[in-house]
Amino acid sequence: MRYDFPYPGMHGIEFPDEMLHGIHAVKSCVQKSGGVETIIKECLEKPIGAKKISDIISNKDQVLIVVDDISRPTPVAMMLPPVLDQLRTVPDENIQFLIALGTHRAMTPTEIEQKLGAGVAKRFVVSNHEWSNPAALHDYGTLPDGTRVVLNKAMRDATFVIGVGSIAPHPAASFSGGGKIIAPGVATEESVGEMHWQSVQVPQKDILGVRDNPVRAKVDAIARVAGLKYIVNAIMDGENKVAHAVAGDPFEAHVAGCKLAMDIFGVEIEHPEGANIFITDTYPLDQDLWQGVKAMCALDIIVPRLAAAIIVTPAREGVSPMHPEVLQHGYVSLDKATRLVHEQGVSKVVAHNLVQGGRLLEKTIPYLVSPGVPPDQAKKLGFLSRPTPQAALDDAIFKMRQQGEQPRIMIIRMGGEIAPVVKTTTSKASVQRP
Repeated sequence: MRYDFPYPGMHGIEFPDEMLHGIHAVKSCVQKSGGVETIIKECLEKPIGAKKISDIISNKDQVLIVVDDISRPTPVAMMLPPVLDQLRTVPDENIQFLIALGTHRAMTPTEIEQKLGAGVAKRFVVSNHEWSNPAALHDYGTLPDGTRVVLNKAMRDATFVIGVGSIAPHPAASFSGGGKIIAPGVATEESVGEMHWQSVQVPQKDILGVRDNPVRAKVDAIARVAGLKYIVNAIMDGENKVAHAVAGDPFEAHVAGCKLAMDIFGVEIEHPEGANIFITDTYPLDQDLWQGVKAMCALDIIVPRLAAAIIVTPAREGVSPMHPEVLQHGYVSLDKATRLVHEQGVSKVVAHNLVQGGRLLEKTIPYLVSPGVPPDQAKKLGFLSRPTPQAALDDAIFKMRQQGEQPRIMIIRMGGEIAPVVKTTTSKASVQRP
């Protein structure tokens, strides 16, 4: 059998047919005629839990449109024309854009034009979120549990805040989209860290693709305090086409969108305990390994102990340009990450990433195939580095045979956004629909 990865120039793999235990992938959909703009226009005409934007907006409103960054595949440039049409009574000078970076690097002017469209980028004021600049932040108050809400100050001056993004399973917040565009999208590093650190205190299967959980509840609460009024969220498919979209109330519309997302991203994995070699790509989250760890989170739910796990990713920008501590410490257990936080002052946002990768590495024989991560760096992280997917697979097959096992291979396609629904001989689904 031959299998190819979704990366131009990346070598595929070949192995005997009888070794295949299964190939699992995010579903692909037939896009509606008219494309993205038609889908977005229709959802704006039938918002969930809210009136149409054009019915509630005033020409005196100060509108802030918060969009996701280049690390996400959301086709924002194609989504914005119908949104701006709903805002046609608002003067251009009353509309600004803010890019929700979280703690990612700032986008370049060229990237901003690609993300928003050249016309929009030139027509409106567009800012990158400055998560490390105190002067760019504002204290919006405190949640009942004592959590301080410190976010970008642009929201303070806006009277109508719209979040534009997409909904897909997320290992730290259940799903992207909704209020996540605000928290952690335009939050401080400390706030981002607290949210992500909370997410690794529970098993991954209780977060990824599970809409109702404590982390998501906090995300929603922060978004409400900050004044997020409206969302426009696309739901992509396995080919990165927009399959659905929701608009309206940031909570109600998001809940509806998560159900649509699970119909696409929720993939039943039958009897993973019967496989001992697992292979996944990180598509479409391929910018760096900070993003790519999401595929490791999905595998953590699926892979039994002592199996081989092969991660294939371009990681074009390496391990993590914004967080070099990941390479310094490598992927580790929750206990060790906790010590790093308390004894060495490692930030919680970094520590959570170390744990996300560490959970998989500590129970598997982990391989990394990545032109963006040199072999010495892969070793520091805890991986066995191999130059091609075939080299990693051949090595894993050899190791399984050394252990007296027959190699059985399971392939997970689009590992960066899949939500595994695991079915074993002894358990029911481990990921529940929202």
